[in-house]
Amino acid sequence: MLAIATLMSLSLGGCIRSRVTITSKPAHAEVIWRGEPRGATPITIPFIWYWHYDFVIEKQGFERVEVIEKFRSPPWFLLPLDFFMEIIPIPIPDRRERHYVLTPTGDRL
Repeated sequence: MLAIATLMSLSLGGCIRSRVTITSKPAHAEVIWRGEPRGATPITIPFIWYWHYDFVIEKQGFERVEVIEKFRSPPWFLLPLDFFMEIIPIPIPDRRERHYVLTPTGDRL
């Protein structure tokens, strides 16, 4: 019985849900995440790896912003704690926020 309960609890393991919310001033700027258009700000994008991500924020009448952000792993997601964080039966949120202020260009419409 103990073995079955252990296997069932492992199969119900939560997962780490990493997301970044990108906002801008002015709002509704287009976000290009890793070379793919993802939508307008404010936008929440899931990510899997703690690594460098490049993205672009652009809006007509404003200077284009090109960014490379590094999302560092929280301490509780490092070895050996990551194993236990993955098998507990609830999702673990990891939310990041980035805000960018766009500079107007001279040819603003």
